[in-house]
Amino acid sequence: MSKRMIGDVAIDQVVELALDPAFAADQLLPDFNDEVVAANRALLSPRYMNADSKLLVMSIHSWIVRSGDNVVLIDTCCGNQKPRPDFPLANMLDVPYLERLEAAGVRAQDVDYVLCTHLHVDHCGWNTQLRNGKWVPTFPNAKYIFSQTEYDQWNPQDPTYPKAGMNPTSGVNAGVFEDSVLPIVEHGLAQMVTGRHAIDRNLSIEPAPGHTFGSIVIKLDSKSDKGLFCGDVMHHPIQVLRPDWNSAFCDVPALARHTRRRVLGYCADEGAVLMPAHFAAPHAVRVQRAGENFTFQPA
Repeated sequence: MSKRMIGDVAIDQVVELALDPAFAADQLLPDFNDEVVAANRALLSPRYMNADSKLLVMSIHSWIVRSGDNVVLIDTCCGNQKPRPDFPLANMLDVPYLERLEAAGVRAQDVDYVLCTHLHVDHCGWNTQLRNGKWVPTFPNAKYIFSQTEYDQWNPQDPTYPKAGMNPTSGVNAGVFEDSVLPIVEHGLAQMVTGRHAIDRNLSIEPAPGHTFGSIVIKLDSKSDKGLFCGDVMHHPIQVLRPDWNSAFCDVPALARHTRRRVLGYCADEGAVLMPAHFAAPHAVRVQRAGENFTFQPA
């Protein structure tokens, strides 16, 4: 039995890392203040944070979506054996991610589509795995769909590289393009898309720039039920309450705030279940408007 049904579409998730705690709130969210926590303590603590220590509870997970005959994997976490010295929690991991995927009923060869909401270190790592000293596609029968804008942001051969604010040789994303993205292209499994793009009758991609230049969201619409996979449009549920709070990792701050409000407005007005990449269990929320901002309940 799948954890969640939206219309005819079955949804599960596979957790790579459960982070309890993850970050100090003011480390991830520079605009953080205690007043929001005090006013929403019962909603936020202890599921999503420790209200006393201000340490956040988070997750790094993939979404498994069974849409018609398609098995779709959204965001592939950090990956094993990948050198990430500037991002210690992902450095040289050895976790049973593929075993957990199989426990959810999906073998690597069963995946038809891999969708990365963006190409940060914790969203595309399991695109590849190390075999005989080479990085090869983990999901050999899948079509990996990348935003062209996002691909260009991280591609050293792009004439606009590096984009404003990027450090191409160090930082948390150093090495990610080379070991988790480029091998997919070299094996002929990548499809680049721009603008809106339909995956099948239930799933479609839309641009959602701000966190990165080419971030996307994936909308799900099945039998009048809706869902939205938003990647890092928001990292933590407190950003639902305060959508103007960016994370410390947002590349285009003003655009990130605009996109976050647009996504939350869609979910509130359309009744779409919001499924981000880092919310703690149960990993999804339902959003309601609350004056100029929003509130939520775990879904």
